[in-house]
Amino acid sequence: MGTAAPALLIALLAVAPAYADTCTGVTKSGGRFAKCFDLGNRLSLTAGSDGLGGSVHLRHEILFEDEPDLLWKMEHAIVEATYGGWEHSESLDLSLYHGRYLRHARDGKIVLPFGNTRKVFLPFDIGADAQVATVRWRPLESPEDQLRVGVIEIAGLMDFTRSRGYSRRFAIGPVVRWDIDVDRSMGRIGKVSEHTVVPFSTALMDLHFESKDGLYAGGIRGEAGTAWHTKGGWKAEAKAEATLERIVIAINDRPIALTAGVSYATLDHEAIARVGARVVLVHRNDKRVNLNPLKAQPVSTPPPPAPKPAPGPPKIEAPVEPAPVEPAPVEEPPVEEPAPVDEGEQAQVSLPQAWQI
Repeated sequence: MGTAAPALLIALLAVAPAYADTCTGVTKSGGRFAKCFDLGNRLSLTAGSDGLGGSVHLRHEILFEDEPDLLWKMEHAIVEATYGGWEHSESLDLSLYHGRYLRHARDGKIVLPFGNTRKVFLPFDIGADAQVATVRWRPLESPEDQLRVGVIEIAGLMDFTRSRGYSRRFAIGPVVRWDIDVDRSMGRIGKVSEHTVVPFSTALMDLHFESKDGLYAGGIRGEAGTAWHTKGGWKAEAKAEATLERIVIAINDRPIALTAGVSYATLDHEAIARVGARVVLVHRNDKRVNLNPLKAQPVSTPPPPAPKPAPGPPKIEAPVEPAPVEPAPVEEPPVEEPAPVDEGEQAQVSLPQAWQI
């Protein structure tokens, strides 16, 4: 056990930077580009078979210092609009605001403040889905069916995926809704001809998924139940929509995606299939992407050579007097002393030779 914990820590530290680096690409010249995308924070335009459109999407979290395992996931879609100006299918679909709020707790705990405070542990996250001011305009239909305004729609959500992020969601819940139909034949603007009220009598199913890198996204959303109409009373109705998005390229780190979708509503008997392309104009980079330029490695250069001193006036050296040379001592030849001679011999030698007979 003593060596297992340090080994596991070293392995985690080695894997974490490698995972972060998968979201940042590097070109041959050293430039960086994004490989992961945030699909929840962007301003985008869409062109497709159903017309031209645009939307603003925002995401953020609400955290609590005293409850680090608790957060609220907040999603907002502001001014989603699609206008189709084709010759035989002119239409406008508009949503002023669509919000989704999910409360996530790691242990699923919720506190009931009624009477004695009690804690309840739920197998799902709870939240709400709200949509305000939707418009459906079909000018080529009959005057009483041209304009429908959704005043408000709220659904309670139970998310069984219990995900801390936004990559997956499977939520169901009851719906309350109020719609009005405007008869354009009554005056210039028209008058309200019918009200539709859903007092939690329909159910919502919302399925959503995103890949970890944000390249794929899709979802299925459906409602079914009964609604009360001022003309005709209670009626069964249902509507469903499926969408798919795939990012295929990014220019200056702004993604361009292919989109596809189908939708159907029993109230209008309207079925729509569409394909198109979405261009992101403004977005927030994924938190795992690092686009800061690489730091240039300092190159050590040798110091410049010292400048040579300017040549001065030539130096005049004084003549060097040769050192006095002492004559070598002359050796005198040795003087040989005559050998000693007897007196008789000395007398003989001293006489001249003429006298010796």
